[in-house]
Amino acid sequence: MPSFYFTFGSHEAFPFYGGWVEVKAPNIDAACKAFRRYYPDRIDGVLNCSDYYTEDQFDAAGFEEEGNRGRYCHRVIEWEEAKQ
Repeated sequence: MPSFYFTFGSHEAFPFYGGWVEVKAPNIDAACKAFRRYYPDRIDGVLNCSDYYTEDQFDAAGFEEEGNRGRYCHRVIEWEEAKQ
C-alpha cells in the first residue's frame, strides 16, 4: 500500500512543530480521510498540516535524510485502523 506524507511547519496551530505523519492508504483521498480522523481540520475543508506528498515527492524532497525543521516522523497511520 502506498504511503502519503503530511508535513508540519512552525505555526502553533499545527499538531506538531516540523516533522511529518505517514499515512499508508490506497490513494490520496483515503489518506486525507485517515489523517483527518486523528488530526481534524481547524478550518473546515483545510487539512491541519503544512503540505502533503506522495512517496516519490517525499523521497525527492529529502525529508527522510534531513528531516523537516529538525524533526522526523511523529506517527504512522494505517488506513485499515483509521477506518474503524
